[in-house]
Amino acid sequence: MLCAIPIEIFAREMDGALYLALHLAARGMPTILGERMVDRYVLESRSPVAYFDSDHSQFNDAQVLARGGMVFDLHPEGLNLLDSPQVLTKYLNMAPKVSHLCTWGEGQADHVRQALPSDLRGVVRATGHPSFDLTSERFVPYYRDESIVREHGEDFLLINTNFSYYNHIMGLDRYVEMLGKTTGQEIFNTPEHLAFVRSLASYQAQLLEPFVELARTLATAFPERHVILRPHPTEGHDYYKSRLGDLPNVFVKHSGSVRQWIASAGAVIHHDCTSGVEALLMGRLTIQYRPVFDAEIASTIPALAGLELEDAASVVDAVRAGSMPQAKFEEQIGTLKPYFANLARPASRTLAQLAGAFGPEGGKTDLPRPLGLWRRLGCWRKHLSKVIRAHQPGSNGKKVRYALGKFPRIAPREIESRLDALRRCEPELPRVRLEALALNTFLVVPEAC
Repeated sequence: MLCAIPIEIFAREMDGALYLALHLAARGMPTILGERMVDRYVLESRSPVAYFDSDHSQFNDAQVLARGGMVFDLHPEGLNLLDSPQVLTKYLNMAPKVSHLCTWGEGQADHVRQALPSDLRGVVRATGHPSFDLTSERFVPYYRDESIVREHGEDFLLINTNFSYYNHIMGLDRYVEMLGKTTGQEIFNTPEHLAFVRSLASYQAQLLEPFVELARTLATAFPERHVILRPHPTEGHDYYKSRLGDLPNVFVKHSGSVRQWIASAGAVIHHDCTSGVEALLMGRLTIQYRPVFDAEIASTIPALAGLELEDAASVVDAVRAGSMPQAKFEEQIGTLKPYFANLARPASRTLAQLAGAFGPEGGKTDLPRPLGLWRRLGCWRKHLSKVIRAHQPGSNGKKVRYALGKFPRIAPREIESRLDALRRCEPELPRVRLEALALNTFLVVPEAC
């Protein structure tokens, strides 16, 4: 059976998608993955497809199921245990329309099941997410970026901010308006969800300046070390640059994936961001900075990761200490286990087993073919149009730059390099061949096929 993994944000999702594709290949299943053309291939396929839906796409899901395929609702941002009812509603709405409603762990699965009628609870599965399969010290070499080390050293201090509602690169109103016009995101048009979004933005507004001041404090306390402030991919950077530009050892960075920065950081500081969980699992000193903290608004699962510190002086002391006490680390891992199934079993293995059980392993699959010349040219025309429009002033240019930032043009050799690096970390993964089907769309095929 052909598997399909559409990807919205390259830096956030591609590594997990490739790792899942390798596990699917181990069961004889090829995978198409990448940007928007993945959905085009899926909708044009006449054969059953295993579709890993990352965006609650009800229309695509219905088409896949109607053709005898299966749908895994596998959202990359997961579901925090005490998320607002408005966020939970997205998952509840998907339950009748998918084969498997996947959650990060049993804690979230129980939360969803309790809100569903009894006849739908069976679709909820605590599979974990493939992305978190790679958050272990074993995969640190995969993420290590020597160019980062050359520029910033081995012990830089990484501050990850996650204040994208208040500090969104497009502006909150325009962002919400855009989402409200997107199929499957109509919830952003409801008064209840808008109220939730604005309360979250108001909360985040209280955190920006304390995090800026923390960066300044750390830069002064550790003048020989670099302080990297890395905003969420959808955040604007000007706020931070305008307030920290006078400090020679502070850098506002957004290139690469957050794990490339975590891999060589001396300490990672966050508020309620999943990067805190990633840093903890990757063996880094992790600090959850709480100058302001509202447990009803802050994400409850990321808030479980890191030393809980309320003032900058305490952060300085923790950085000087250099590591989290082992007892505290073990306590936090135990607390996280109900919410991350990956800590017990790789999500990619679980998902591949579920997909493989749908049909005979190694069965014949009709492989998609590369686009013809005219359709390839059409893809390039759209991409080049975006590149040109990204230089426009004002909100239109910002919107296009935002889209390009989510998924820049990726060469096949970059994907091949990542597949090889994953196999170096886990040699038992199967050999595969890669084929470029379209711009930013790739086919991973078991070598034996």
